[in-house]
Amino acid sequence: MTEQSNAEKLRISDGSIVWIIGSTVEETSLLDPLPEGAEVVEQRDDEHDPDLIDAAIVFADDRLQLAEQFDETLPQLGSIPLVWVAWPAGTDVGQETIQELLSDYGWAAVETVTLDETWSALRIEQS
Repeated sequence: MTEQSNAEKLRISDGSIVWIIGSTVEETSLLDPLPEGAEVVEQRDDEHDPDLIDAAIVFADDRLQLAEQFDETLPQLGSIPLVWVAWPAGTDVGQETIQELLSDYGWAAVETVTLDETWSALRIEQS
């Protein structure tokens, strides 16, 4: 059996539009290879209506940065079917931190996946 790609672990499928929030090239490369026809967008704009976005991934390696991203983006993520928060090991971000920050917004953690030896992701949804 072949190992799943990170995109598959995050349930990104053919033709998906994925909104990446707070990423660097290194972080975005975690999703390679993307399924056929999948597209990554780094800004939500008129061309990328939130109702057409299939997944969103919030990258954070700092608790304060994550709190600011949640303030700015969680209100815009409610209509997106798959929302993930990804973080690297060895930072002040982790599953407990994310759950604590989410509780203020009416969101909850659903499941965790390991992307590689450094990165993990937590799927979140509105409570």
